[in-house]
Amino acid sequence: MNELKRLARVHDEDLAGQASGAGARALLASITAEEPMPEPARRGTRRVHRLVLGAVALGGLAAAAVVGPTVLGERGTATSYANSAIDIELRGDTYVATIKDPFADHAKYTEGFKAVGLNVNLEVVPASPPWVGKIAGMSLSGPLAPNGESIGSGTAPEGCTIGQDGCAITVTVPRGWTGWAAVRVGRAAEPEERYRNLARATRKGEMLEGFQVDEKTVGEVLAEVRRRGLKAVFQVITPAPDFDGYGVEQDKQQAEVGDDWIVWEAESEQAGVVRLLVTKDRLPKNPIYGGPKPADTDD
Repeated sequence: MNELKRLARVHDEDLAGQASGAGARALLASITAEEPMPEPARRGTRRVHRLVLGAVALGGLAAAAVVGPTVLGERGTATSYANSAIDIELRGDTYVATIKDPFADHAKYTEGFKAVGLNVNLEVVPASPPWVGKIAGMSLSGPLAPNGESIGSGTAPEGCTIGQDGCAITVTVPRGWTGWAAVRVGRAAEPEERYRNLARATRKGEMLEGFQVDEKTVGEVLAEVRRRGLKAVFQVITPAPDFDGYGVEQDKQQAEVGDDWIVWEAESEQAGVVRLLVTKDRLPKNPIYGGPKPADTDD
């Protein structure tokens, strides 16, 4: 038995219903493309007035303070809000949400945005190091703000390093934005905690940075994995009939993956562990991308 067969595989319960196509992967890649944060052009300059409205208790947790004018348009009345997990404040033309507790129930973050009239569903999720403090996934609907700006992320104080004392993740939303959003922001993972962002393990800052895995055999990739002191788990994928997309079938995850199987992508699973997306046979084209894998760039 080779060493590969003794390594853990992706759990069945994590695979149910998963499917992907080249178009979906391309859209996800564009949404989660790695950018320097805070993102540029996220702030504007519209006027705002303030009036203290008071404070209320939140289920025995920290008090939530709401500050705002009597009327501030259709989206709501508050210009600031605070609970045990998040502080939100309107600064100029931008709502700045400071995440005080990155391990809180995500409903607390969404509660804060709702209080200031924003339909933002925010989750703070364990992420691979390059994505800590950054937007690791986002779904949007509805129009952008009048100045064309959308949702961004950063740190407070600006430019600090996440993980250092006094450094917090921030999320910015233009005041004039009226859409709906589901946003995932990365936080540092706890020991042995699985990442919840989808990151190519070959990109800058990831565990297999600079190494080409696609269309190599499992044995070839494992040699590099071991050389870097890492481990691997496997996700056996089922290509679409035209090889333009793939699915994941639970019953195939128990297959004995051999060194001659083919790797189509590597993703960051958790600290020290990469996930290899594999098929038993070599295919005419990469089913994950419907063709050649895009270059690993920093943008």
